[in-house]
Amino acid sequence: MSDQHHRANGSGANDLGIFLAHWRARMDHRRIPGIDGGRRRLKPGLTQNETAQLAGVSSAWYRELESGSERRFSDEFLHKLAGVLRLDADERSALFRLAGNTPTPWLTAPQGPIGEDLRTIIDRMLPSPAYVSNLVWDVLAHNSPAEDDWFFWVGYERNFMRFAFLYPEAREILVNWEKDWAAPSLAQIRFAIIAHPESVELQQLRDEILDGSPEARELWSSQRTRAHPYGDVRRLRSPEHPGREAEVRITAFSPLANCDLRLVILLLV
Repeated sequence: MSDQHHRANGSGANDLGIFLAHWRARMDHRRIPGIDGGRRRLKPGLTQNETAQLAGVSSAWYRELESGSERRFSDEFLHKLAGVLRLDADERSALFRLAGNTPTPWLTAPQGPIGEDLRTIIDRMLPSPAYVSNLVWDVLAHNSPAEDDWFFWVGYERNFMRFAFLYPEAREILVNWEKDWAAPSLAQIRFAIIAHPESVELQQLRDEILDGSPEARELWSSQRTRAHPYGDVRRLRSPEHPGREAEVRITAFSPLANCDLRLVILLLV
């Protein structure tokens, strides 16, 4: 975690408030677990109170932030706020600059494209959700259910590990988050780093997760390692189907042409 902070003031703080209000307004509150989607709203998007709740700060603190009051911003907080507001890489950089911080490195968009054979395979897995990810868990391709239903998050965060640890709604989507998802996922990251010690991207992913998640830092100390989740039975909730849970068995494969890729299929149990 960076110790660098900045006291925002002047026009930069006002500009920050304008951008934050814009980013809040474009959010679809109905797709965020824990936010009341049935309440009638005068304006679209998230309210200041809801944004504060998701970012883990008080409503008064956040209102002062948007009004341009002097504040000190940690990199950790800015990354969390960027996740709440679903900022892409350019917007995340703008947030840091408006706050007076130096934009920190963030994993780039997934590299591609994948081969047509993998594209055909995941399409033929319907109705089971299926996707292909790379060494650092960027989702490179998926079939329709992977985005439209259980894996809607791919639309704004293409890295599964970042989603699982750095976005608050993951705790609602990934049932029994700590035991069934967080601990095994960290064990996979540790194994991948051991297997690929030359990968700067894997080390960066680990550091970003540990910087942004106190729970991840605690779980990391267990020294657990695991190669893959093949055969695990886990549960998911979908914001498209309130109250519904799906139990799935994870099946995962690697093509011989590129063993760093993962073909993941979720089979309903």
